[in-house]
Amino acid sequence: MQYKIITDVKEFKLLEEEWNLLFDSRFYSVFQSFLFNYYSWKDVLCHFSKNKLFIIKITEDNITIGLFPLYIDEKNKLRFINDINADFCDIILSKKIDFDNLFQFILNDCKQKRIQLINLKEDSMLSHFGSNHFQSNINFSAFESYSELQVDKGIFPYNCNKLNKKRRNEIKRILSKNSIYKHEILVKDHSIFPINEILTLKEKMIKNGSRDKNFLPTNQLKLIERLYDSNQIEISLVKDGEVIAILFIVRNNNNFLLWIDLYDDIQVISFYNYISFIAVTSLNKDICINFGRGAYRWKVSKFRPDIQELYRLNFYSNGLYCTIHIITSYILAAVKLMYRKFK
Repeated sequence: MQYKIITDVKEFKLLEEEWNLLFDSRFYSVFQSFLFNYYSWKDVLCHFSKNKLFIIKITEDNITIGLFPLYIDEKNKLRFINDINADFCDIILSKKIDFDNLFQFILNDCKQKRIQLINLKEDSMLSHFGSNHFQSNINFSAFESYSELQVDKGIFPYNCNKLNKKRRNEIKRILSKNSIYKHEILVKDHSIFPINEILTLKEKMIKNGSRDKNFLPTNQLKLIERLYDSNQIEISLVKDGEVIAILFIVRNNNNFLLWIDLYDDIQVISFYNYISFIAVTSLNKDICINFGRGAYRWKVSKFRPDIQELYRLNFYSNGLYCTIHIITSYILAAVKLMYRKFK
């Protein structure tokens, strides 16, 4: 295998055709798409001067077989592009590779001291590698969780086997009680991106304290709008004259990731938006609903989804550096916990 480091945004743009071919070779999420990664860098990350692009192009016999979408952050960590906003991260490959060789190249030839890879699904080749390597400079562990719900074709909630009678009755009650509101699903072909409505709800949520002041910054909204304009995102919304709830949904065939939501201070209006979308979408086909990263208590309680682990894979230049970092992380976590208790 041969490796080439892409550090320039113009070179990044030239990868688009190869990237799309690799992306289509396996079942990846939108967070591995060229559009998400390129504009995450161009619109978001490159504006922080200490960030450095570090995409690894992997070739074999002059054929591109992989792309590792990474950057170096202000703390000199090598990490996935926009891993903060990506629910799932991964390397993009058309075939299995020698990861030992790849990481030796990164740590030794490129002189990187730390690699932090988060939001890895269990079936990722990186997770498989991490779970089978027990070297002193590698730390592989559960990091977060996500949840999924299988919904059969039919009338919701009766078409979902995971829901018991109590949950089904509650969903029926919420659908009936809130039927005074109008529910719509927006797609690029029929509707423009509702930026004014999004900004209005964003400001309301910041003002009432349900989101902090950094929620949905301009550059992230610009990225979401690009995804919408490329038909990778749909928008589920609820109206009462004006828009009172919005949900960004990442679609991949019949798999739907319910990603980011905004809502007015109206009881259960967000829940109503969720179940209305599921009801409309599952009426004529089987679907899989992914609730994304984080097993939020209300989603687990209301929908009883299957909870899956996400993993973190950390590499260090040596075992001592790994040990120091793990001990430091435990100490910081303990201090933060004590601070929250006595605050």
